[in-house]
Amino acid sequence: MFTLDITTPAPATGTHIGTGIGIGIGIGISTDSGFTTRSLSLVPRSYSLFSPFKAKPDSTDILNSSVFPPLKVTPAYAGYNSYSWHNVQGPYSKTAHSFMAYCNSNSDQTLLFNDWAQLLRVSIGSGDLMLGQAIHAFLAKLGYQNDEFRGNNLVNLYGKLNKLGDAQRVFDEMLVRNIITWTTLIKGYQLVNDVESVFRIAREMYWFEEEFNEHTCSIILQACDSLENLVRGEQLHGFVIKRGFDEDVFVGTSLISMYSTCGDFDAAEEVYSNLDYKDLRCFNLMISEYGKAGCGEKAIGAFLYLLASGLEPNDYTFTNVISACNNVIDVEVVRVLHGICIKRGCGDKISVGNALVSVYIKHGMIEEAEKFFCGMGEKNLFSWTALLSGYVKNGNDKKALKGFSKFLELGIDFDPCSFAVLLDGCSECKNLEWGLQIHGFVIKLGYVHDIRVGTALIDLYAKCRKLQSARLVFGGLLDRNIASFNAILSGFMGADGDNEEDAMILFSQLRLANIKPDSVSFTRFLSLSADQASLVKGKCLHAYIIKTGFEADTSVGNAVITMYAKCGSITDAYQYFNSMNCIDSISWNAMISAYGLHGQGGKALILFEEMKKEEFVLDEITILSVLQACSYSSLWEDGFCLFNDMELKYGMKQKIEHFACMVDLLGRAGFLSEAMNFINKSPFSGSPLLWRTLVHVCKLHGDLNFGRIASKHLLDLAPEEAGSYMLVSNMYAGGGMLNEAARVRTVMNDLKVSKEVGCSWIEIDNKVHEFVASDKGHPESKEIYEKLDLLKSEMIQITEHGSQKNFC
Repeated sequence: MFTLDITTPAPATGTHIGTGIGIGIGIGISTDSGFTTRSLSLVPRSYSLFSPFKAKPDSTDILNSSVFPPLKVTPAYAGYNSYSWHNVQGPYSKTAHSFMAYCNSNSDQTLLFNDWAQLLRVSIGSGDLMLGQAIHAFLAKLGYQNDEFRGNNLVNLYGKLNKLGDAQRVFDEMLVRNIITWTTLIKGYQLVNDVESVFRIAREMYWFEEEFNEHTCSIILQACDSLENLVRGEQLHGFVIKRGFDEDVFVGTSLISMYSTCGDFDAAEEVYSNLDYKDLRCFNLMISEYGKAGCGEKAIGAFLYLLASGLEPNDYTFTNVISACNNVIDVEVVRVLHGICIKRGCGDKISVGNALVSVYIKHGMIEEAEKFFCGMGEKNLFSWTALLSGYVKNGNDKKALKGFSKFLELGIDFDPCSFAVLLDGCSECKNLEWGLQIHGFVIKLGYVHDIRVGTALIDLYAKCRKLQSARLVFGGLLDRNIASFNAILSGFMGADGDNEEDAMILFSQLRLANIKPDSVSFTRFLSLSADQASLVKGKCLHAYIIKTGFEADTSVGNAVITMYAKCGSITDAYQYFNSMNCIDSISWNAMISAYGLHGQGGKALILFEEMKKEEFVLDEITILSVLQACSYSSLWEDGFCLFNDMELKYGMKQKIEHFACMVDLLGRAGFLSEAMNFINKSPFSGSPLLWRTLVHVCKLHGDLNFGRIASKHLLDLAPEEAGSYMLVSNMYAGGGMLNEAARVRTVMNDLKVSKEVGCSWIEIDNKVHEFVASDKGHPESKEIYEKLDLLKSEMIQITEHGSQKNFC
């Protein structure tokens, strides 16, 4: 027999209660010196019933049984062992003490028999494992193996308390199981993110021909929370449709969450659209996902649909829909949402207030954000962080410093997440000065090794072109993750060839550290390969993308298209585009731009028409890509018609980039006079970009008459821009006016305006050769210049004699 003793203040002097039940549980209470000693004695009649984990343990096995964890053992009397509860939690477990007091207060032990399920719920709610184990021992005496209800409750207990080994053993010893048993065990593994065990149990459930219900499918879908498990999720989606569960709102919501988490937002949206009935949880999830995807208008549309459905939005709904209001959404819409929120009784919720502060800051309305912040009845760390981050992003350093000091005066402690948000603000506006101060404060508080703070610091230094500092922070991180790797990768974007090699070394380090790259990693590495026109590296990355299963990711696929296009392989770009299972507007834009880049404007226009037929959403980038394709292929009529249709037919307002593209299109077609008139009549006639474009096309045509006029406008508008002087000087030099070219260079030198030396490179046999103007540093420079002289002489001969001789 085993005795569990508790010493507590006695309820009354002289009280003595002794009860016993046939299954071998005895509870005795006696008083001595004002204290009560309660003992719960478990006397097993059969060892096989006592332990659900072993068939017939000896005395040592019983002491080491997982039913009772190792406790201090004190002898009670000869032939018995006593487990003292004085050494468990504090002086004793409060919940367990409540259980013992409960046992003492019931003279009829049948109450314990009836109320054990409620006590298990108490154990789960309080996280008191020992109480649950005591109830387990009680149920072991009753023989839970043949009772699904008792067994299911024990599996649920250990699953909720993250004791999956015990949950599995209880499950294995159950002689009778039902769908709840299987689903409860699957849920336990899902809670600890053990995906393999989730699918192992699901497969066993299928093999044993157990019926799956909606709840089971929802739980399994929740385990598919990464791109690696997208295929499993898609297979389960097919199973759901086959079983007719696809109309169930709980299953539908889990499918939306699964596809969104795995990066297939189009599939998530399709599931959402196909649901006939949507509850509040489904609407809230979709509004949140629309916000994460930057689809503010769709988030508001879902919110209006929610109201039209007669459902009552809660504070979570308003927090999501307000947070989804990006810069595209008019601020008046935010004010209307704020008014509806107050009317529905959610205006005083702190999460809603924080969302409003953040969205006003996002729209650059600092005064509105300040006003609302001051009016908030309750503020938390996130409220202050949002406001201070807004000050930093908008360059209000004095207000940021004042708010930071006020925050510290209130005695509210910053946490690593708050510092990460502030550093993100510094990174966004490249405010290195403030970032350095925050970095010092972080070191002082000891948060410098925190992965979130470290990642934010790396991102700040990388974006401010302080790669050495970024590497130092990166090297000092004790625990690195994919986010920290991606942050330092941003510093290599647009870097030179040497840094490109370092980036590939970083990629090797990532793999050696067993950190799996994500879609962001691959898009950045592909972008680096594209910028350097390194086709070999790009193809290697493409192969690794296929191997790791990221080929299905749309953003990665779009980066692959751009990489092949910039590396000169337009055939591979189109072949990949044509093979993509899931494409979006960005995919079409990338392919149209690729055709334009390679001078295939006709194919770009055909693709544009196909895009419209497929009913993909056109945006300003789409139109710009088509206009550039028309410009490079001298399709000025098509380009002019498209430009005129932008506002009338497609409802898009022309931006300065579209006007610059039209100037280039007209100029390349030889309509220099029309191009100049177009600039003068445009709303951007005072922009250097349009005049620089006109100077460039005048240089191409060798027309110095219009070139001089355009040059005067350009240098008047951008007198300190080195690139403008270089362009004008090259135009004069190309037209044979060397004195004018020299004069422009002299003015440039007098103003102390300098231009960074440009470079070009070529990849041969997986090695990049880089060159600058008049460069003689290459080991084969002598042979290179000899070949250039030979080509130049042949070109002169062709020009003079009109020969059609082909040369290579």
